[in-house]
Amino acid sequence: MRQAASQFSPIVRGPSRFRVRVQRVVTGLRPYGWEIYDEEDGRAVRRSAGRFRTSAEAWHAGMAALEQPDRAPGPAHPGR
Repeated sequence: MRQAASQFSPIVRGPSRFRVRVQRVVTGLRPYGWEIYDEEDGRAVRRSAGRFRTSAEAWHAGMAALEQPDRAPGPAHPGR
């Protein structure tokens, strides 16, 4: 049976070097944002454009962004 094209199956299974970090980035009602960073060199490869009321909301949104195969961070950094 064939998988639907929208389903993502990683080619190489195992731990990812990319992680989600939640930080308080502004003051106000929605102070939290997330970023996906490369654990090997500590560089941020993607940041949230929106802000969240709680760190838990930011965490869940960041994890969802990390799991999107079409927007997942690549192995190389731009400008390298």
